[in-house]
Amino acid sequence: MAWYHPSSPIQGLHQGRFSFQGKVKPQTVLVGVLLSIALVYGYMNLIIHHLGFYERFFTDIMKGSKEAKEIVYQFMSKYGDKHRHFGHGVLHGLINVVCLYLPVLYVMALLENKAKGFVIHHLMFWLFSGSLLGGLIAQFV
Repeated sequence: MAWYHPSSPIQGLHQGRFSFQGKVKPQTVLVGVLLSIALVYGYMNLIIHHLGFYERFFTDIMKGSKEAKEIVYQFMSKYGDKHRHFGHGVLHGLINVVCLYLPVLYVMALLENKAKGFVIHHLMFWLFSGSLLGGLIAQFV
């Protein structure tokens, strides 16, 4: 990834340079893919507000309740596409990054005595990635 490439100008923001030594193990790639999928599904619950409404009726729908199906159908036909655009997803992606990732990065930097640039470097990556992911989920999922 260009963001973490050793010759990237962004790498100069903090003292410790990222350098990978060794081979990439298949288990590492598999864990990375699984974590990425978990991140996307986690973001879906934070970005798409209608999932919470649908979950209220999910058990009744699975039991075959016609009334629950009708309530969900009426609600989704009226409000199904409200706030389902790229900009709204970007906003929620940014909020998620600030609320979830910034505290973790800050504590990690404090515990490891990293420079302020370390937090800025990783925060910029997550702001870009989180906002893009939120926008794509809101627009296309």
